[in-house]
Order: sequence, then structure tokens, then C-alpha cells
Amino acid sequence: MTLFRPILNKCSGPWQVWQNNGMAACLSCDGFSQRFNISDLREYQNIIRQLIEAVNQGTFLLVQASCPLPDMLSTPFPGDVISHEFQCFACGRAFQLSADTYHGHASWTIGDPPNPFEKLSKPN
Repeated sequence: MTLFRPILNKCSGPWQVWQNNGMAACLSCDGFSQRFNISDLREYQNIIRQLIEAVNQGTFLLVQASCPLPDMLSTPFPGDVISHEFQCFACGRAFQLSADTYHGHASWTIGDPPNPFEKLSKPN
């Protein structure tokens, strides 16, 4: 039987998730570890604010961005397809916030956990 427990952290809304007890957890990014779609502009901008705070606090590294995060708090948006890629400083897990502003759809997705160094192939 699989047991689930709520993960409660300083974030609310979509960041409050249910996590399987059997999975390895990172205390830094565990509250961000569920994929979800974003339903409206207000929700998207609230997530942007939380991510700005997470980057400023050192939880996440903003690895790649099609525009600065604060640009997403005003309209018009800086493009039709916008993407922000993050990495947890503690465990290295990758995350992506992407938005198709033309069609009005956005999502938060989680990448695979990083490979331990000993499992990486050796350089040529």
C-alpha cells in the first residue's frame, strides 16, 4: 500500500502538493515537484512572483529564459511563446515554466532528477 502525505511549505496554491513517501525528497524543491497546467493570467502571474522569490532566495537558478521574469507581470507579453528554465541549487533537478500567450495556455513541468557524477559518461 502506498502512503501519501501532504507537503506543506511556505508556498500555497499549486505548489502545495501530495508526495509519495517512498520517493527521495529534496527539502529545497519538494514543494515545486508536481506538474500542472495554469488556467488563467492571475494564476500565472502569482506563480511568476513565487518564482522570482525562489530565485532571489537561492532555491532556484534561472538557467535559461526567453525574457526576464518581471516582464511577465505586465502586458503586453514580450512574445507569443515564452519559456523559463530553472534548476534546484540543492539537488540539480530541472523545472520549466512555459506559456503560449497567443493561445492562452501555460504549464509547469519537472525534469528528471540529475544523474550522479559516477554514472555520467567520461569525456572523450
